[in-house]
Amino acid sequence: MFTILVVEDTPVIREPLVRLLQIEGFHTIAAANGNEAIQQLEHGKIDLVLLDVLMPRMHGIALLEHLRADARHADLPCIALTGSEDTAHKRRLRELGVVTILHKSRFSAERLLESIRGVLSPSDAARV
Repeated sequence: MFTILVVEDTPVIREPLVRLLQIEGFHTIAAANGNEAIQQLEHGKIDLVLLDVLMPRMHGIALLEHLRADARHADLPCIALTGSEDTAHKRRLRELGVVTILHKSRFSAERLLESIRGVLSPSDAARV
């Protein structure tokens, strides 16, 4: 079973995402900001990070920079979920290697699950 770390500061968004992913058969861990996400990453294997960009304490880009600087997490797949239209944010996310950027105003569960399944293939699960 794959483990997805959902990093989202807004409970009304985070909690339904976690439930959706659990219904779809993923193990989920939730964090409300980048600092909490770093703590969660220290406690177990994470296969994918679903990452909000604009958060208090440590925003998503700072967390992603931290992950890329750490050899243990440098290649950890990340999908960004953002409400920001800031092109500089999007450019930096791409530079840091996010798999895809999903915009919250155009968000659909189908698109999210398609993106996740594109990263986490069943053949990868067999190797875990």
